[in-house]
This record gives sequence, C-alpha cells and structure tokens, in this order.
Amino acid sequence: MASSSSLSIAAFPAWARFNDVEFTNAELQETEGKGIGLVAARDLTATTTQSEKDTTTTTTSINAEGGEASSADGKEGERARAATGSESGTAIDGIDRNQTKLIRIPHDLVLSATAIEEYAKVDQNFRQLLDAAGHQAVADMFKSTRRDILLYLLAHLVLPSRSSSGSRGPASTPWTEYFKFLPRHVPVPTMWSEVERALLQGTSLEAALEAKLSALTNEFDELYEKSSGLAFWNSLLWEKETATIQDWILIDAWFRSRCLELPRAGDAMVPGLDMANHSHRPVAYYEENIKDDIVLLLRPGVEMTGGEEVTISYGEKSPAEMLFSYGFIDLNSAVHELTLPLEALPDDPLGKAKVHMFKAPPTLKLSRSDGKVSWRSPFAYLMCLNEEDGLEFKVLQAQDGQRELKLFWQEEDVTARAHDFEALIGSHPLCQVFRLRVVAVLHEVVSTQLTHVRPEISHDQLEPLRRAGVVREECIRAAETLREIEASVLESATEALEEQLPDRVMVALQQLTYRDPEFPHVNCYLPWFMDKVNFGHPAVLQDAWPPSPDFFPCPPQTFPSNLKNPSALWLASPQHIPRS
Repeated sequence: MASSSSLSIAAFPAWARFNDVEFTNAELQETEGKGIGLVAARDLTATTTQSEKDTTTTTTSINAEGGEASSADGKEGERARAATGSESGTAIDGIDRNQTKLIRIPHDLVLSATAIEEYAKVDQNFRQLLDAAGHQAVADMFKSTRRDILLYLLAHLVLPSRSSSGSRGPASTPWTEYFKFLPRHVPVPTMWSEVERALLQGTSLEAALEAKLSALTNEFDELYEKSSGLAFWNSLLWEKETATIQDWILIDAWFRSRCLELPRAGDAMVPGLDMANHSHRPVAYYEENIKDDIVLLLRPGVEMTGGEEVTISYGEKSPAEMLFSYGFIDLNSAVHELTLPLEALPDDPLGKAKVHMFKAPPTLKLSRSDGKVSWRSPFAYLMCLNEEDGLEFKVLQAQDGQRELKLFWQEEDVTARAHDFEALIGSHPLCQVFRLRVVAVLHEVVSTQLTHVRPEISHDQLEPLRRAGVVREECIRAAETLREIEASVLESATEALEEQLPDRVMVALQQLTYRDPEFPHVNCYLPWFMDKVNFGHPAVLQDAWPPSPDFFPCPPQTFPSNLKNPSALWLASPQHIPRS
C-alpha cells in the first residue's frame, strides 16, 4: 500500500493489540515496489489435507457511466479457497486447526452495512446524516452500502481537524485512529492530476474516468444539499469548508481499493487485511469464522520462508479495471480485455428510447484468450434494429394509472428482454442481415478506438513536466502499459471482425436472394444492395464480391413484397439508405 499517512505504520502493532487484532504468523513491513504489505513472520507450511469449497471475494467494476457495480462472478472476484474442516483436525471457531492462520480481525472492527447501522444507534447526529443522505436515498443495494460507508469515512476523516480545535464531532471508534494509518494519496486515476489523466486519452479509461469524476462531483453536491440544512453537519462540514471534493475523491479511492465482499457481511472494509497486496498467484485467502471474525489463512500446500510477502488475489480483472480500482496493472495477469462505451446511432429516432429501455450502460466488451478474440455487446443487437424490422415502442397505461414505455418486437412485448435481442432475432427471416449490421457497426467502433489509442506518449513533451514534478513516472508507466495492452487487443479484434464480415455478407445475401419467375435458374439481388453495404467497408466487400457468376441485377418491380422497403435491408449505414 502506498505513501504518506498521518501516523507512522510503526505504531500499527500497538493499535492492533489494543483492538484485539491478532498477527499470528504475519507482520507489516515495507515491500519492494509496493509500499507497506504483509510478510510471513516465520517459515510456514500449509497442510494439503483439508477439504475445500469456493467462496467469493469481490470488489467493484467500472462501467461506461463512471458508476460501479458489485460483482460476484469468477471474473470480477477472487475464487478464494475456503476450508470447511476435515477428519484431519478439529475445527476451532469453524476453522480447521490444521490450517495456518496468519491474522485475525474481530468482527467489531469490520466496517460493513451492519456496522454502520450499529454506529448510527450510538451517534444520533450520524443517524440524521444517514437518513438524509444515506441508504434511504439510494435504491441499489451495493450503491447504498457504498454511500453509507463513504458518509462514515467522511465524518471520521474530518474529526481530527475538528477535535484539535475543541469542537465536538462524531463519536470516535477504533476507525478514528485507523484512518491515520491510511495513505492520503491512492494511486488510482481519480487522484491523478489533470495533466496525468490526459495520459489516458484514447484508452477505455478515458470516458469512464471522466464520468466517474463527474459522478463524484454530483454526489458531493448532493451531500451538501441534503446535509447543509442539518445544524450539526453544517457546522462540522460546511461552515468553514472543512469537507472538500478532494476529501470525497479520497474516501472513494479508499473504498474502491480496499473494499472486500465477505461471505456473510457483504461489502466491507477490514482493517489490517486491507494491507495485503495482490498477486496473480496468491499464497493466502480470507474467510469469516463462526464468530464472524475475519481470518487470513495460508492456502493449502503453500510453503513460505520468513520475510516472504503474503499476498491475496484482488480478482481476475482487466488492466483498465485494475488501474481504475487499485492504481496498478498486473503484468503477469492473463486477462486481456477491455470495455468500450457504445452510443445510439446519431440519426436514430429511437436511439434515446433504446438506451432508456436497456437499463444499463451500453458497452462492447472485447476479450482475448489463447490468441482468440471474442466480443459481447447485448446493446448492439438492439441498436441495429429499426421500425421497419419490427421494433416498436408504445406508451401504455399501467394498472396504477401511470403511463409507461414498453418495447415490442414483432408485436410481442419484450420490455423485460431488452438485453436478449441476440436470441430474439434468431427466428427472423433476416436474422443474418441483422447480425451483419452488428458486426459492421462494431468493426467501425473498434477501428475508431484503435486510431485513438495508437499514438504513443511523447516523452520529449513529458520530460520537462516530469522534471518539474507535474507528471509522475508511475503514472506515465501505467498509462503506457494500458495503451500497449489495449492497442494489441483492439488490433486483434479488428482483424477478427474483418474476417467475419465477408462470411456474414455471403450468408446475408443468401437470405436476400430469390428466384425470378422469368429466370427460375438464376439468383437475383437488390441492385443497390452492395453499394449500400460497400459504403463502410469497400476493401472487405471487394474481396467478397461477386460470390458466384449467376448473381445479377433485376428490376425492382419483381422484388418480393417483404424486400420492397430498402430500410428492411439496412446493414451498416442506415443514414445512407432512403426510408419509404
């Protein structure tokens, strides 16, 4: 963990003993290149005989709107190996005695939603703040817990400055002192300077970081509006501008970089355990025992020498997510992926309605594994459909009398399936045409992003700023690493999508051909068809055309009725096809 805090880490053992934190086989120590971390206090060997089960430990993932989402799948969170006890040893506090315990943190020190509620029972002023600006104001469970914890962190962050002046503040807790051990700078991009953030231009983090900072500003402004009318909090936070937007950004960085998802307590911050650094090959995992204490245990079969670093996994995350949440990129990780924001087509009259019904940030997720690229974008399938295809929005009156927007596909209400259009189009006669549209649009998105991320950072321009201390070397390295990884994935994705285009064109053409009664042995196609597809991808379609010598233009009056509307055959560039 990083840098300067207001209390030396040398004082931490005294705080730990006073608050019943047991450092059984580990201790805090400066680690090479990582700041403070946990190391083995002596030579250790873990048994391999206990039975195991999977539990999930997660933090947060970013989305295109700068928000966060708690995640409990194998990608976003570590699959910790949690022992359940076995015949080889008697369970103590629900933990097999043969397991090697490194540290234990009492349940009372865990900062969770339950702990916040318990604190609010003791401090009525905090109860006022919580009711005004906390859980009651946010519907989403994860965002609610985050908001409550951030309010607690802010109240205790400003407490020392108020206490020193003799003013009464929130009731103190062990966290009041623990705050003094936490770094006042966290290397996440939200705490980078404006010049340093500019290094991320062209990466997938550019839009997400801008949205995140905007969201934090809105949260802080909302907090002011809801708490400035409370006399106690107006005096504590606002009269002398004790709390600032930089404080809110700091505590958000603490939460993102230190929050864990515990099996029973849920999203929480755990003092002491949050000093453990990450490794893609972790040697330890954490669990809750039957007393709800948090224990850090050595993984089965692991051997350690005294002084060797004790690491855990922060989860299998993309480089952008690791940098966003923790301030570094794991160069040893096999996860090569990125998420790009999508926008509705600029001239689509249904664009805003599509985004509204989708109920989530529209994104394209690219992944590369074993040299193969895959993509996932549920919104792209909705984005590439229009009214002529059978997509429709209706405003209907609900049972309570309220009017609400509904989404229909082929006259069926699919409001609850806005994320499932890849499956919904499967039975449509023009399914392959729709899929070609999606591939063509995503190819354009990926190609455009690649042109943005390719330019290298100019060290000649940065050197004076680096010498002046305006730009830090670690920020330059992190930005360069992210750009290199994302450019590589984007290049692979561009090639993969280009390879898919000719095949999908051929399949789509088969759906669009028919037999002219006058020429039953000849396939016919729309004379303007290739021109419209060719608009965006001339090189690809030049190689793909002609598919066979028996394709030739035929008069429009002979088209089947379902093909007379040019919009029904829109592929990649709807703005260039006239609507009927």
